[in-house]
Amino acid sequence: MGDLLRCMTCGNKIQDGAPIWEVKVFLDPRPPRGVACSTRCADKKRSESKLRAIFWYNSPANPFNKGGKDD
Repeated sequence: MGDLLRCMTCGNKIQDGAPIWEVKVFLDPRPPRGVACSTRCADKKRSESKLRAIFWYNSPANPFNKGGKDD
């Protein structure tokens, strides 16, 4: 028996052979790592990731956000 996986959102154990959802995101400066135990948990992590990406893009610490005429 292999090691049990844990859901990255709720922390529940995922048994061997149980369905898992991988959270794929982009533009997030700190993307989530791991798998989710349900579509609800996966959607929650995707939403958090999108918000983090939006906050990072609008942050003054973002070196690519210079406030040009196309913003």
